[in-house]
Amino acid sequence: MQVKYVIISPVRNEEDYLEFTLKSLVNQTIKPLEYILVNDGSTDRTPEIIDKYVADYEWIKRIDIEDRGYYLPGSGVVGAFYVGYNEIKSKDWEFVVKLDCDLEFDDNYFETIFKEFENNPNLGIASGCTYIYKSGKLVREPTQYDHPVGPSKIYKRECWDEIGGIKSLPGWDLADLLDAQMNGWDTRCYFDRKLIHYRLTGSRRKGVWGPKFLQGRFEYMHGYSFIYTFLKAAKDLFAKPIFIGSIAKLSGFIYARVKREDYIFEKEMRSFLRKKHRKVLLGFLKVKD
Repeated sequence: MQVKYVIISPVRNEEDYLEFTLKSLVNQTIKPLEYILVNDGSTDRTPEIIDKYVADYEWIKRIDIEDRGYYLPGSGVVGAFYVGYNEIKSKDWEFVVKLDCDLEFDDNYFETIFKEFENNPNLGIASGCTYIYKSGKLVREPTQYDHPVGPSKIYKRECWDEIGGIKSLPGWDLADLLDAQMNGWDTRCYFDRKLIHYRLTGSRRKGVWGPKFLQGRFEYMHGYSFIYTFLKAAKDLFAKPIFIGSIAKLSGFIYARVKREDYIFEKEMRSFLRKKHRKVLLGFLKVKD
């Protein structure tokens, strides 16, 4: 099986986990045409670790961005990604991959997912699923079957071109799959293709109240209905620390609603998202025979 693909990794201060990803990459059964790591102002040993692999593999490249002094989620990651994207030399790539550098995966990870694209010509975006260690056991991070995970997204070129790539906004990893689905593409997260995730999604944001409050605000600005956010918060009510995260999320949503904060997603995308949520809710309420 021959597949032409390129990988771009925005990376900032990942010395603890970076080699897990690099070793997984160099051992892949199908190698990428190019692997571009965008060093986003790292102040640890990240550049030094990358350079070890650059010296041994001609298809690995490092690009540096000046340190802005802090980690910038969302738009910062997308901006760093496009710095790498604009440096792609291969003109005939078939897939582009956005990959985080705190992951470890099987040697045939990409090969198995490319086979899914081969079997389903309508598949536009795909990924494996992230798993984290809890009490020594691998536990799947919550996501839906049609929601490829942000740490590892594989885009088919035709889909990428049609949706105009990823957008520099909070929630870019939701907007891209909604855009793809609205244009008739399938999107999939394959739960059996494990990505060991050494940093819990969102863990760079410290504390509980602040991140959950912000998440609630974003859910309003993305177009979530209050009932959907309420039920999600209720589901997590007894997650540690008990009550705090759920109350913070609901408070953030209500705050944004009262303040009438601007929506991030356009009206058509918000409507499409709410239809998806209604289907999820009906699925939970449906009585099985």
